Amino acid sequence: MDKKKVWNILKPALKIAFTLLALWLVYTKVDLAAVRRLWKEANSWWLVPAVAVFIICQVVTSFRLLYFFRNIGLPIPVRSNIRLYLLGMFYNLFLPSGLGGDGYKIIVLKQRYDTTHKDVFSAVFFDRLAGLWGLGFLVSCFSLTMPEVRQYSTWILAAFGVGTVVYYFVLRRYFSRLSRHFFTTHLLGICTQSLQLVTVAFILAALGCKTAYWPYFAIFLLSSLASLFPFSVGGLGAREVAIVWGAGTFGLDKDLAVSVSLSFYLVTLVIALSAIFILFGRERNGSSATVADPAKEQ
Repeated sequence: MDKKKVWNILKPALKIAFTLLALWLVYTKVDLAAVRRLWKEANSWWLVPAVAVFIICQVVTSFRLLYFFRNIGLPIPVRSNIRLYLLGMFYNLFLPSGLGGDGYKIIVLKQRYDTTHKDVFSAVFFDRLAGLWGLGFLVSCFSLTMPEVRQYSTWILAAFGVGTVVYYFVLRRYFSRLSRHFFTTHLLGICTQSLQLVTVAFILAALGCKTAYWPYFAIFLLSSLASLFPFSVGGLGAREVAIVWGAGTFGLDKDLAVSVSLSFYLVTLVIALSAIFILFGRERNGSSATVADPAKEQ
């Protein structure tokens, strides 16, 4: 067995091990009885708009990705793009393999359209960067509202501004096609991150939070950065470790913060599970289309 095959087997095992270790570390820092009490006493009606806003967020995100696909000349229909995006979510959360949701999109689109691996990879990569830019924008804004970091806000804003200029220059200079609709895609990046915060606000309301929401928004955004690193299954564990650290740093309720994070993950899980209906849609409706390759549909 060569090294690549060994790594393909070892990588999912390491991800699962890291996720379990991270969750264990989190649960040693929180009161499980308090977390259970928060969920038991939660007003579940607030979760209805939380799920609705999260669905809107994912649709908006899929349209951001569609702009990048159109920039490289892929004529993928809107409905097929949304289905492909949902399947990507499904693979990210349920398959701790080396493929992942982004890898799945690249393989499917390369098979279905006359394009190159480099073009599709670049489109997916810069879509991720647009979302990351939106996250950085909101983190920079929140630095002005947090007394604990306000003294550093000038440096944070300056770093974000310089980073944006460099990022735009590189994009325009070396990836000119993908720089089209720059302002639209990056406004959508801010929009998607903001919609996630609205989802968090509804979750906080459901859990009976009586204090200001802003500090919880800030540590949620910081935890989103931690979840981007592919060390855990679907970001589970990595986000919670960052949440616990942030709650401790800013003097917030750790039990509430972790409850919010796990609730957000469960909402994501429910939406990702909807991809099952896409995967098995062919058997359900008798269609001759290949549902596992939604980009094939026209």
